[in-house]
Amino acid sequence: MKNQLKKWMQRFQNKKIASLKYLNNVLMYFNQEYFEIYVVDLNQGDYEIIRSAQRHDDSAKKVTGDFVHLMHKAIVTWPKPPYRERFNQLTNLEQIKRRFAAGEKKIEFIYKSYDEKWKRLECFPIPEYAANNEKMIFALRDYNVEMQMRTDEALASEAMNNIYTLVAFRDIEANRYECLHRRLEEIIDFPEKGSYADLEALILRHIHQEDIEKFRTELSDERIAQEGRAECEYRIRDKNGEYHYYRQYNAKVNILSGSRIVILIRDIDESKKHAIWEAQQLQKELEMTKLLAKKSKDLEKALQQAENANNAKSKFLSNMSHDLRTPMNVILGMAYLAKRHIDNEAEVNRCLDTILLSSQNMLALINDVLDMNKIESGVIEVREKNGDIVKLIEDIEILIRNRCEENQQIFAVDCERITHRYLRMDELRVRQIIINILSNAIKYTPAFGRISLEVFEQTGNTGSQCCIIFIIRDNGIGMSDDFVQRAFEPFERENTDLSERVEGTGLGMAIIKNLVDLMKGQVKIDSMVNVGTKVTVRLPFMICKEWQIASNSDNLDVHDAYKYPGKRILIVEDKYINLEIVKSFLEDSELIIDEAANGKEAVDKIRNAAAGTYDLVFMDISMPVMRGDEAAVLIRQIDRADCRELPIIAMTANALESDVRNSYRCGMSGHISKPVEPEEIYKCLNKWLIGKR
Repeated sequence: MKNQLKKWMQRFQNKKIASLKYLNNVLMYFNQEYFEIYVVDLNQGDYEIIRSAQRHDDSAKKVTGDFVHLMHKAIVTWPKPPYRERFNQLTNLEQIKRRFAAGEKKIEFIYKSYDEKWKRLECFPIPEYAANNEKMIFALRDYNVEMQMRTDEALASEAMNNIYTLVAFRDIEANRYECLHRRLEEIIDFPEKGSYADLEALILRHIHQEDIEKFRTELSDERIAQEGRAECEYRIRDKNGEYHYYRQYNAKVNILSGSRIVILIRDIDESKKHAIWEAQQLQKELEMTKLLAKKSKDLEKALQQAENANNAKSKFLSNMSHDLRTPMNVILGMAYLAKRHIDNEAEVNRCLDTILLSSQNMLALINDVLDMNKIESGVIEVREKNGDIVKLIEDIEILIRNRCEENQQIFAVDCERITHRYLRMDELRVRQIIINILSNAIKYTPAFGRISLEVFEQTGNTGSQCCIIFIIRDNGIGMSDDFVQRAFEPFERENTDLSERVEGTGLGMAIIKNLVDLMKGQVKIDSMVNVGTKVTVRLPFMICKEWQIASNSDNLDVHDAYKYPGKRILIVEDKYINLEIVKSFLEDSELIIDEAANGKEAVDKIRNAAAGTYDLVFMDISMPVMRGDEAAVLIRQIDRADCRELPIIAMTANALESDVRNSYRCGMSGHISKPVEPEEIYKCLNKWLIGKR
């Protein structure tokens, strides 16, 4: 090994890379007990092993490699976790060069390896011997003996890792202390060194009254003399009068100058308070368990209800599978038929009409599930605006009458007893409630049956308020008394011959009940098997004037031929068919449309385009290479005003409320859920391109 070192030094001497004095210093380091010695080229990033603990018998052969790769591997395999962070400084060769260039002579630190032994690492520069040719020596040696002799340095190193709030030595004979590291003065003021009796008295004045006796007993000199160590947890009052948890550890150590007591104090406030919180939670659970145990009958009932709910959900999944596959079967079947009769325009139109109807049925099923999810998460809100209740009923009548005529059912509407037609209400939710109830009546009433909607007004609690009563009757199959009691529970559907043939999630009535409650109304069901059903809904509304309807109207007919000449938009979509659908909706819009297949491509297009090139972006979320939400974050980070203000609209199949919140959280301006309707697209374009609201 010595011959190898001499050869190595001779090679550097021949190249005149260092002064004789510095080489002597290098030799001095080499003569120490280093078990690993490397020469690292800071410009090339590679290393050469001069000595290795695993290669000491193979001195003739050199080993080289990538130094940064070696350090990344070393971070994981050499030091124990508390010391890994120190190795990170060796992964940046440019930073090492700057430190040496600034005059730093050595980079060194001590760490503990997985074999529970202390090691010392040293790096120091070798003077340049040519332009752009800078090297350093990287060496390791055992440090166990020194660590035992230099306990104070080891503790200071631990303190620098922010493990301890206070590190101090106590001289037992002189009864004095000296701090090596301290942050406890943030809580109480005390000298860096002095009488230990004074320090102990100061701590006792700030300790919680309930912890004083424990402190004196568990950290007593008698215990340290007997066991060689002592440990105690206690609370200290800070300068603001608040208490914090600390753990003190005292240990007797022997060093060259005699026996000392090492005092280590650590802040455990966060972990202790969390443990207390967990204990409190556990206590609450235990108390609840005892309460439930005392009420065994209620517990048994609750378990039965949980089992029923689980069975209902299982049945719901089965129903959903059936009900989704039924319209999907129609969609696929009609698509095949349309393709076979492509030259028969009438047959193709019939197939397309059937496909649209089945798609709407499937979407209604999905929307029921999404609405229930929103209700259970508490995110549905009532958004009232001025509206016309008579116009709302007329719109509902048109929709329901068409469906009744298809089923050969009679439908009657009576709204003559409405005095105030202009009300402040959430038209979307009122329509949803009434249509859901009428849809149930249609589904559970046989052909030639009768369905009616009666609407009338009652006085409200104040002169500015009224109550609208909706009564929906049918002479269908009706419901049993038992099912009426649980009709508003999620996933519930009564088992009858007809209901087995009817599509549905069992969520409709649960959604109705939650919406009515949200609007501070009431809903009631009266039904008799084979006679029919009557559903009564009572909703309170504020009365408004007709002129308020006109002034506050924000309805927009998106079927108007809106044009956006000169406006450029970017559609980001990885599915070509989805891209074609959106573009087909915009055929007559006079928009300039650019395309991107993923989020990265969209970011690059916007970054490389001139400022203000794009007026709006439709962004899919789930895409390869880069997701849409990730792309939105990067676009907002581009240092241009147009990128910070550019409308980015999520156009995605991610339709849950959490997905909508994620879109806005990532910097998007809006959220459109697939399947996309032309109306939604045009509403968005009008809002952001021509200022319509």
